[in-house]
Amino acid sequence: MTEVGKFLQQEGLGGGGIAARRERQNEGMDYSARRRAGIYYIWDPTKITVHGIEEIYTSRVARANIQVLDSGKEIEAYGVYMPVRDNKAEKTEEIWEALTQNITERGTRSFIISGDFNAETEAWISRHEKTQKEEDVIYQGFLEDLNLVASITEDYTFERAQTQIDNIL
Repeated sequence: MTEVGKFLQQEGLGGGGIAARRERQNEGMDYSARRRAGIYYIWDPTKITVHGIEEIYTSRVARANIQVLDSGKEIEAYGVYMPVRDNKAEKTEEIWEALTQNITERGTRSFIISGDFNAETEAWISRHEKTQKEEDVIYQGFLEDLNLVASITEDYTFERAQTQIDNIL
């Protein structure tokens, strides 16, 4: 991350995030010690100020507290990188619960959520005649519970797999 940060500074941009963690077998997750997840934010310091980046769920969910310089508006920007579908080694529902709890506990503040959700909306699945998976059901419930709408609704976000797993809410 340090090298990326230095490059961004040279380009006049800001950056920061949470590093990927090496999962250990003794934690009940067998990933053969590969790096997993991690979230990185990139911003224009002439437009926004970032007051801190907090890890909400290990390597999977982060929150950046930002302020828009023009208006002074404060926004919480959540970044997510959810486990791939059908990954039985990670407790996907637990990660969604941690994100939901963090948002609801913080009240009515303005927020945005973006990243790799590794799940698709019910509308997308229906329109493309796909089979809904457990992670898709959890994602749809999250959207409904918090009254959120996916902003990318028409195009693939991962064309090779013809999925819409990346989005902005």
